[in-house]
Amino acid sequence: MNPAQHLLIVEDNRSLRQMLTWEFEDLGYRVTATDCCTAAIAAAETGQVDLGLLDYNLPDGCGMELVERLRALNPAMRIILCSGFVTALECDQPCCRFQAKPVSAQRLHRLFQSDAEWPASCTPHPGGGVPS
Repeated sequence: MNPAQHLLIVEDNRSLRQMLTWEFEDLGYRVTATDCCTAAIAAAETGQVDLGLLDYNLPDGCGMELVERLRALNPAMRIILCSGFVTALECDQPCCRFQAKPVSAQRLHRLFQSDAEWPASCTPHPGGGVPS
């Protein structure tokens, strides 16, 4: 894993957000954690985000809509959309995967890092960001 990978976690459950932050930091990620769509877009606009871990149901919107907004900022961003209420969902964005909750940080980490899971267009540049 590229140690400079910046992960945006968007989860409205405070305890789960904190636990995921700690676990992903222990795995070597640089983490920004927010609780809503508005804060997530603000964070993504102010700094390069390589990966996204999004809850589906957020207080100010839907994670699926947030996927589109984040990908507009970084088309190569790998995004995992999670839900404990929806058990199967198709994400029609090429750099988006769905994962039902509960799921371990280790499983999410393996998904983010497995190039076989993502199209070539979803491969972050080694220094972060979109390939040139």
